[in-house]
Amino acid sequence: MNTIYHKKPIVRKTALAMFLLLCFSPLLYAAFGDPPEDISSQLKINRWTLFNSTDEQIRIDTAVELLKNSDAGARQIILDALAAGDNTAAQSSACKAISSFRNSPQLIPAKNDFIGPLMNIIKGQNTEVANLAAQASLIFTYREVKGRLDNIIRDSDLPAVAKRNAIYAIQIRPDKETVPLLIDLLDSDDKIIASAAADALARWLPGIDKQQWQKMRRDIERGRIDIVRQRLLSQQDRMRLLNEEISKWQKRYLVSLDSIYQATADDSARAKFIADSLAFEQSLVRLWAIEKINMWQKSGKPLPVESLQKPLISLVSDPEPAVRLAAAKLLGLLTNINSADALLSQLKAETNNDVKTEILVALGHVCNFALSPGAEVKINPQVRIETLQIAAEFFKDNNPVVAAEVIRNLLLQNGLEEAQVRPYFELIAANYSKASDVQARSRLLDEMAGLCGNDSFYKNIAGEVFSAIFLGAIDDASDQIASPGVTGLMRIDQAGTFGILKQKGFTSHSSGKIRDELISAAAQIGTQQDLEWLGALTMNAESEQERQRAADAMMNIFQYCETQVLFSWAQQLSSQAKSKNDEFLLTRTRALLETAEKKAEAEQDANTLTSLRRMLAEHYAESSLYGLAAKYYGMLLQTAADPNDRQRLTSRLLDVNLRSGQTESVKQLLSNVLLSSDIGSNAGVSRVLNSYFLQNQNPQTTKQMFLAVAAIKLPTDSPRPLWSKQIESWRKLLQIDSMTPAGPNTPAGPNKIFTP
Repeated sequence: MNTIYHKKPIVRKTALAMFLLLCFSPLLYAAFGDPPEDISSQLKINRWTLFNSTDEQIRIDTAVELLKNSDAGARQIILDALAAGDNTAAQSSACKAISSFRNSPQLIPAKNDFIGPLMNIIKGQNTEVANLAAQASLIFTYREVKGRLDNIIRDSDLPAVAKRNAIYAIQIRPDKETVPLLIDLLDSDDKIIASAAADALARWLPGIDKQQWQKMRRDIERGRIDIVRQRLLSQQDRMRLLNEEISKWQKRYLVSLDSIYQATADDSARAKFIADSLAFEQSLVRLWAIEKINMWQKSGKPLPVESLQKPLISLVSDPEPAVRLAAAKLLGLLTNINSADALLSQLKAETNNDVKTEILVALGHVCNFALSPGAEVKINPQVRIETLQIAAEFFKDNNPVVAAEVIRNLLLQNGLEEAQVRPYFELIAANYSKASDVQARSRLLDEMAGLCGNDSFYKNIAGEVFSAIFLGAIDDASDQIASPGVTGLMRIDQAGTFGILKQKGFTSHSSGKIRDELISAAAQIGTQQDLEWLGALTMNAESEQERQRAADAMMNIFQYCETQVLFSWAQQLSSQAKSKNDEFLLTRTRALLETAEKKAEAEQDANTLTSLRRMLAEHYAESSLYGLAAKYYGMLLQTAADPNDRQRLTSRLLDVNLRSGQTESVKQLLSNVLLSSDIGSNAGVSRVLNSYFLQNQNPQTTKQMFLAVAAIKLPTDSPRPLWSKQIESWRKLLQIDSMTPAGPNTPAGPNKIFTP
């Protein structure tokens, strides 16, 4: 028995008991689902859990709670799960949850909603999920489902697997009429139906041939069927318990694998552990190993290709569809593994539609990686050609979006003649014209736009084929169509499209994506005329991100505008920022003023430069950037000629130095003023000092500042009685009885502090 367990000795010791039942039914399903936007937060959580949780019991419990809920949103989540053919885990959990109500005193509200979805699953190709749906249908009476099951059996257009599923759904029913019906089906002209009926009857009572069943029919109709029914139900209960037990052991086994993996610190040992698991007998373990490679690749650590490549690629042709699907998805993400030949070979042989689609998508990615400049791996050019041909066939199978996506990946890189490429672009265009579904049309436009991007070698050909489609799409009433139409047209001719869209008023379009396209274009090729609508967006954008992008675009345009334009916009933005106390606009105004100052300096425009520096000084002061404010007030004071202006600038310079606690700067500034005149209470600097001392926001700092001011030494031959009087007044205001002189004061030179 040891040969069926993992090669690591520790696994044999810890997993021997738990793996005995593992070989009966191991399958692992990956779940995905996007919730509608109009359901509550709790329902969104429930939906995510049902579609994405890796714990089956949690999924089932979630589905049970949703079934108990009469809310329409909860009901829709279950219906979506039952319809999710690409998420068998969610489908199975929903079926099992419905089945759990068979023995429950609580009824499912409006349970008839589920008859149709369950029958649709029974019609499907997945026998395992169809059997769960059949078991779930037992919550209905035989009379409620008889007609639907009979239609499936007798529908000549349905595949054989659907008929077998329907007969299984009849076989498991504990109803009086089911066994006689199965006996009747033994005489069906359809060999598939007759064979399935025989198999079903063998599960009721093994070892009885057709003739014996026909003889027993009378006894069954007389009531002896009750004994058979009890036997059937007993067998079903035993199987259910066995399946539950298997599931528990599977979970425990995977937990043990995780524990061993996490305890292995060496990367080479981890890689070997994964490689061994990729070749393991049970599909559940192989799926576990694939997921570990996926996590390794996402971690950013170098993937040990040499030990994982061969066993991983071999899983492309694994017997289990779930394993093939997972392997294809992973290989489509790995740029350093050449899986093209294996993927193409399996693509030609694959019969499962879901797996075939995933292999084709993965092959498109692998070819794109290999064809890119500097790629680590190379592929046979014929692989590209054959994959293109198969992708084209997908258009016929009503899967145009996948076909277009794969063609885009295959035709982004060089290597083919124009005559080889153009027909595929025309095929995408033709299928767009035929598509009626908005989602499909939107996705096809996205793929066409991708082929017109700068990373597309054949963008010119794509532009010729798709431009008319994009031009028609931009006026579509649906943003889903208009938005990718704008993107595609921009990539073909940015300047021309930019002009067309502005003429059409698209700068205020309802689609945020379309407005974003115009903002991006404006940032690259915009002119002074675009500042108005961009400025409006900085005030009224729907999102902070859009607002920032509009402001960034304006800053790019400002680089090419005259200084007067910058000055005018700085005034406008500053006014708006102050009126709304908008910190974002204040920051942008500051950047604009600094840019304008540099331009004015370069242009030697003295008048504009002075005006800009006044704005900068005020802006910095109002933003509490007192050091920068002092710098600009000092520069302005140095060049000011008007006495009144010098007095005002001196007061402003004093104010910012006081606020920033620049004691020495305050002393020197006042000393220079006192050198030329006395300072009375009506002087500008007196009002500034008076306001500062009256506010007395920080008594200790205020006291230190007063002591510094009061310590200013006056020349003996130039008494300043008005100033001395104010010093005494402020000393009383601050209740400072004595003071220690701060030392002799030396008036600043002309390049430091400027006199009024």
